Amino acid sequence: MERVFGQKAKKMGQWRLLVVEDEVDSANVVEMILNAAQIDTDVTSNAEEALDQVLSHPDKYAAIIIDLALPGMDGFALMKAIRATASVKHLRLIAVTAFHTPELRSRAIKAGFDAYVPKPLDTTLFVGTLERLLNQSS
Repeated sequence: MERVFGQKAKKMGQWRLLVVEDEVDSANVVEMILNAAQIDTDVTSNAEEALDQVLSHPDKYAAIIIDLALPGMDGFALMKAIRATASVKHLRLIAVTAFHTPELRSRAIKAGFDAYVPKPLDTTLFVGTLERLLNQSS
């Protein structure tokens, strides 16, 4: 992974991201990629807990990576709740899903996600997307 990130990792180490993913293996992969890029992470398995964390600490995260197919409150509902809350609506929101279609990508972006990345994650695309988004908000 070091070859993928190079000097990017040093720049990206300033951010903390929240990962909202109910599948343990998928959460581990995302966390491994982010840790290799020297990005600090917190991981939660459901939208309700994620919303509590974000609202309790509105300045803690630079972005939130949200699986669209969460049990209970899904990723779209979480995104809408975040976008409707003044103290956190500025956060960068990245949709991830294993159920990728061009229509779902379009729907996610139109609904308010800043980016969409299909699973399985392409490490270079994923990290490049994060770097672009996070540098825009810095």
